[in-house]
Amino acid sequence: MTAPSLFVQLRSGPPAAEVYRRTIEIAVRAEQLGYRTIWFATRHFEAHHAALPSVFPFVAAAAQHTTRIRLGTGVVALPFEHPVRLAEDAVVTDALSGGRLELGLGKGLGFGHSAASHAGFGVPDTDRESLYAERVADLQRVLADGRVTEDIALYPPPGTLRSRMWQSTGNIDTARRAGAAGDGLLPHGNSQARAGGSVGELVDAYLAECRTTPRIGSSVAVLPADSERDALALLDTDIRSSPAFYPELHGESDRRRFLADNRIYFGSAGQIVDRLRADRDRAAATDVLFYVPLAVDHPRYLDCLHRISAEIAPHLLPLPTP
Repeated sequence: MTAPSLFVQLRSGPPAAEVYRRTIEIAVRAEQLGYRTIWFATRHFEAHHAALPSVFPFVAAAAQHTTRIRLGTGVVALPFEHPVRLAEDAVVTDALSGGRLELGLGKGLGFGHSAASHAGFGVPDTDRESLYAERVADLQRVLADGRVTEDIALYPPPGTLRSRMWQSTGNIDTARRAGAAGDGLLPHGNSQARAGGSVGELVDAYLAECRTTPRIGSSVAVLPADSERDALALLDTDIRSSPAFYPELHGESDRRRFLADNRIYFGSAGQIVDRLRADRDRAAATDVLFYVPLAVDHPRYLDCLHRISAEIAPHLLPLPTP
């Protein structure tokens, strides 16, 4: 890792235009602070209060306000997409961004969390794995040679976009296939934990098959402040402004349990650095995607970005050898 990256969850509640405008401002500030990539979370039908169902128009808009920072889709759920139609969206967006698109792909949330998406798009959830495997292979092929068929070419040409594909997964077999294909890996730790495994197993499976320079993006949730109590105060402000996002949080013990259950590192920069250094799940990462678990309009959101870039990330470089 040569610079930190940022993962942003756009949360519904305020008018969508305000959320989008504020997030573009965050992208501009992240570029000024030296972040390498900003990834935008996308989910359909406001699942988990998400506010960004269609990522490519938003990435194209963000590209017009930035010049250097790379722009990632985090992630496009392939079971709900036609691979050729997706390829067209991706190559146009990549052209508009000057070749800065990082194309993150996934299957959609598992464990029943994508039920509305499956119903809305008329895709049986029993087809999730097979649809993903088929469509990611089709997308890889189209972006590799720029041909839809022998007689039909993709336009604009994909250039190097094929080398900027990433697969997000908590499945060992998918991680292996991502490595064999030369794609980047965005290990989905929560899915793997629920399956009784670890992020390390996903990474090992990926590396065992990878024959190119590996790309592994580790997502890390942090809430940096002057102290643990100050970080809890940040969360309190978020709870008051977005109560629907926190339906069961009441006292301090609930807040601390929420942070622990979601593996959110909180407190001073020094406390967070010490805890991250002990986290072996991120030891093999080539990219660290910092996630600030606050609404984008939180008054201290930008302060958190500054603390990450100035007080946390520099102390984690270079990443330790696993």
